[in-house]
Amino acid sequence: MSTNSVAGKSILAFLIPLAIGGIIWFYPVPDGLTPQAWHMFAIFAATIAAILTQPLPSGAVMLIALCVVIFTKTLPEAKALSGFASGTVWLIFCAYVLSLGFVTSGLGKRIAYKMLSLFGGSSLGIAYSLGVSDLIMAPAMPSVTARSGGIIFPITRSINDVLGSAPGATGKRIGDFLTMVCFQFTPITGAIFLTGMAANPLVASLAKSSLGVEITWGGWFVSAVVPAMVCFCLMPLLVYKLLDPELKRTPEAKAMGKQALGELGAMSSNEKKVAFGFVLALVGWGTSLITGLSATSVGLGLAAYLFASGAVSWKSLLNDHAAWDTVIWFSVIISLATGLADLGFIKWMTIKLGSGIQGFGAIESFVLLGILYIYVHYLFATATGHVAALYAPFAATAIAAGAPPMMVAICFGIFSNLMWGNTEYGGGPGPIYFAQGYFERPRFYKINLCVVTANVIIIFAVGMLWWKLLGYY
Repeated sequence: MSTNSVAGKSILAFLIPLAIGGIIWFYPVPDGLTPQAWHMFAIFAATIAAILTQPLPSGAVMLIALCVVIFTKTLPEAKALSGFASGTVWLIFCAYVLSLGFVTSGLGKRIAYKMLSLFGGSSLGIAYSLGVSDLIMAPAMPSVTARSGGIIFPITRSINDVLGSAPGATGKRIGDFLTMVCFQFTPITGAIFLTGMAANPLVASLAKSSLGVEITWGGWFVSAVVPAMVCFCLMPLLVYKLLDPELKRTPEAKAMGKQALGELGAMSSNEKKVAFGFVLALVGWGTSLITGLSATSVGLGLAAYLFASGAVSWKSLLNDHAAWDTVIWFSVIISLATGLADLGFIKWMTIKLGSGIQGFGAIESFVLLGILYIYVHYLFATATGHVAALYAPFAATAIAAGAPPMMVAICFGIFSNLMWGNTEYGGGPGPIYFAQGYFERPRFYKINLCVVTANVIIIFAVGMLWWKLLGYY
């Protein structure tokens, strides 16, 4: 690509958000909104556009948006900075600390190889062993790119190499099957835990500020685990049927897992410390209603323990740019989204959306909005941008139509994970798996559409039965 072409795209990446923000800002304020609320929406829309066009890293985009909000007096300084005091931000930060412990200690790889040594005797066994590994690490690793792309993917690639399944002529031996299954496992495992994906705490924050629904760590888990685990169990069978890998029995993979475990040796001191902290955190998060400790308090205690025990060093955390970047952009997006709700924009948007689904019943509206919410992700290159822009208005509209608030909040939270399985650009691990070359794009999209659609049907069918039993409606 020529230098002029690159420069042109870079300029366009700046101009698109500016144009969107400027057009909305100077457009006449609609009836039912204050100028302040409309200007807040202009800044928010420009910020989301900038996240998509990426003229600058997301943290820098958010700091600029924060300054615009303050200097235009759209929000008071205290409110604009309130996101940095959000417990949600620090919960996700603490989960990054634990994630770092899994990676640097080698515990994540040990778990994956152990699962492989136990269940890797068949192509389906390999798939489920990698999925269970992802599931075990999910509550501790909110970065799906680190979890799936950094731990699961390298092991998957090694298995494909050992079994002689490279992209091209030998891809159908097992390589395309394992690549697709591992790509689709992560949205499912992320949906089970509040800390399973970086945008999940944002969902919880928006549910509280915009919907009046409080979702605890334990509440999310109990609500999501049954429908999501049905997806977890059935998805590999569907992909197996669609792709029909040539290799059915794979004793080599089981042997590879045992050999890798032997090379790792006994658990190191740091692995034991991280494992102990992980178990304590799960107990703390799961018993928050009994102990009265919030998920954030438990997370901070976990981070303190990992630093004090030496399992994670402060220096290594300083080098983890993703963790610090998350603190910045997450804090600002919470401030912006909360500002939209406080200024009445979400309520106004809910009324407008609601007028478009008049004549539908509560459940019909809920299902229709859920389907629109998940498939519109084809237009987004980031789950966080999608959640920040659409979660509150879509969920609020479903609730206004009569759908039960907790059911809506949880279901849309689950969909906020499943949706990025539609494309290779919709979530962090996508480009990593797609770049292996096992799939042409049309085939990749076709299989993803089948898998995501099956998951949506399962969530609606099984989820609504489960949520009925939980008393949500």
